Amino acid sequence: MRLPQVDSHRGQALVLGLFFVFATAAVLLLMFNSGRTVDEKMRLANAADATAWSIATLEARALNYDAYTNRAIVANEVAIAQAISLISWMHYFETAIESSPNLNRVATTWLYKPGEYPRLLQLLAGVNGSTSLDVGSGGSLHAMVATLDTALQTIASAHDAVANALSLSQRVMHASLDTGVAQNTFANDFVQRIDPDMKVAINPISHAFRDLTRAMTKDSAQGDARGRVADVTLRSRDDFTRERVWSIHGMNLPPLQRKVELKRRGGTELIGYDEWRALDTLEHQGQRMKRWRWRWRRTPLAWGGASFAGDAGAEAGRGRHGNTYASNPLTTLRLAEPSMIGADTGGSRFGGLPETRELRDLSVTSDHRSGVTVHVAKAREKLRGSGGVGSVQPQGRLRAFDANAPGGHLAAMARAEVFFERPAARSDHKTERASLYSPYWQSRLTTVTAVDRAWAAGRQDGMALP
Repeated sequence: MRLPQVDSHRGQALVLGLFFVFATAAVLLLMFNSGRTVDEKMRLANAADATAWSIATLEARALNYDAYTNRAIVANEVAIAQAISLISWMHYFETAIESSPNLNRVATTWLYKPGEYPRLLQLLAGVNGSTSLDVGSGGSLHAMVATLDTALQTIASAHDAVANALSLSQRVMHASLDTGVAQNTFANDFVQRIDPDMKVAINPISHAFRDLTRAMTKDSAQGDARGRVADVTLRSRDDFTRERVWSIHGMNLPPLQRKVELKRRGGTELIGYDEWRALDTLEHQGQRMKRWRWRWRRTPLAWGGASFAGDAGAEAGRGRHGNTYASNPLTTLRLAEPSMIGADTGGSRFGGLPETRELRDLSVTSDHRSGVTVHVAKAREKLRGSGGVGSVQPQGRLRAFDANAPGGHLAAMARAEVFFERPAARSDHKTERASLYSPYWQSRLTTVTAVDRAWAAGRQDGMALP
């Protein structure tokens, strides 16, 4: 009987198959871990980019808010100047009505250029017509002027309060932004919404937002820094507020008369940053021969003045006021100024030009940009991988390529900057320079600096970053 033949190679493929099964599983696990690591790295990079850009956008919006509020402060100051101008002008018109006989006398006893008579007749009609109305109403003009004085003074005080409230809002906003508290709070809240396991830090070394602007205060290290807002405000006055000037010229007829002029002078000025002052005068001047010598004859015809001042405004000096001091000295010094100083326009006190924000350096060569760099990290044990189970780790000399994240976490870094750029060209083809009166601040991502890399390397076991 013949025994069956036994196959000695049977079952050998099982060992090889098991080896390939384990090898395949290890490769799949490695691919899974690598894929998850790449995915986490992308999430960290996206989170860093979004956080940096969002913080820069927050700072750009703060600068734009400064620009809008600075403009609003200027608008409120101009409104105060307009109210004070109207008070002065009303008193000027009131005295013009009271002095109408003098106006009629100089209009009939002096000769004017033929082309000036339409304007002269218009002035006479306005003053004499108002005088008739005032007489017919039993002298109600004075009561009306007093009522309007109080109303306009209230309006001026309200605008002053609004301007100071806007200034306060700037100070409150920069109190947190300049210290970085607002940016850190925003960054942490932003990243936590993306992934609660992510941690974020802002590089304090290269974060230059605090150095970009400064407070333009009365008692700054450079002295009274309110000249910037004063200059913008004075340039923003309307024509009526800036100057109220015209003249009616007479004829030169020696030996009867010469240098004849009916001068209207007036304007509203900011005196020493702490007082709005308005003056208005109307004076007739001319020379006539007396004892074979030309002699001046000056006749005050109308005057008015108003002041809205704080404690620091009383000794601030004089303004130009349409050159009234030089052109109409008699009426200005003897009548307009005393009426302004003694006028009771409600008793309110002007707070002075408020504190504003402006760029620390307004020179053309200055780099008006501010950058912020964020570092977003996630601990290795929080990564969405296999948790280290079955991970393939190199051995021996290959340990130099250990896949463990430096510092025990995976991280990404991004930088964004705030910059000034007008979105559209100006109609006058001029270049718009950076300032906190133009709301054209924007944000964009940019390249991290060498300082940022060194800072991030220190957070990751001092490794050299590419």
